[in-house]
Amino acid sequence: MIFIKDTPNLTGVTISGDYDDLNNLVDALHQITISDYDDKHLQYVEISTRVLGLCYDIRHAYQGDREVELVKNHMTEDKMKWHSLIVPKSNVYYSCNCLYPEMFLVMLALNSLVELRIRDLTKSRYIYKEAMDKNVIWDDVIATIRLFQAEFAKCVQGTLSKATFVRWLNVMNSININIRDIAGQYIDMLNIKYIGMSKEKRLKNLSAIAKRIAQFSDDDTHMEIKEVVMKAAREYKCQPGAIKLQGMEFPQDIEW
Repeated sequence: MIFIKDTPNLTGVTISGDYDDLNNLVDALHQITISDYDDKHLQYVEISTRVLGLCYDIRHAYQGDREVELVKNHMTEDKMKWHSLIVPKSNVYYSCNCLYPEMFLVMLALNSLVELRIRDLTKSRYIYKEAMDKNVIWDDVIATIRLFQAEFAKCVQGTLSKATFVRWLNVMNSININIRDIAGQYIDMLNIKYIGMSKEKRLKNLSAIAKRIAQFSDDDTHMEIKEVVMKAAREYKCQPGAIKLQGMEFPQDIEW
């Protein structure tokens, strides 16, 4: 079971689980993302790269390179006696953190990638009843991804007011989000600005930041960043995601 909770300063969320939980999630994330060797779906490579950035941290978490904690597993002396076993009373859980704006982007990217997987599995161009197709309905990759998204939504629900959470759900699940067209440097800017906020200001702006990301195509700042990035990519003959904008530096230490 994957668990997601706010970090103490609301800087982001902590993603935790046992070895198998996180390993299975990483496997699903790798399967649903698009590699730059896939000529068929190149327009999904940039958002896939952002998802794989989180995937990198989750993989290092279950490898023991991030945080480790012991979680009670409800084993008792009586149960051990009944089964004639001596076993630990706690399980090892591994965890890593992710900034809130980045998680919003990842959730939107996963929605887009799940739709793409459904179309590939059903050989259909549209998403209507295809989610109930025999090749989709029990697909373990989609199920794992949706469980991950559901845990994040549960975390957000516990953070926002009831009315704000309902609006957040509507924004995050709009059918008019072409998230694959977003400039990753725009997310970097929002991440850096969010880190610089106080805890109180983060809570006040959380829903607004999600809305900015979901409705990025209407944001003048995104348009300006996108133009600069695309021009630089053409000049240096590289992918837009490889462009680094001057002044957008993440702090070395983040107070989570």
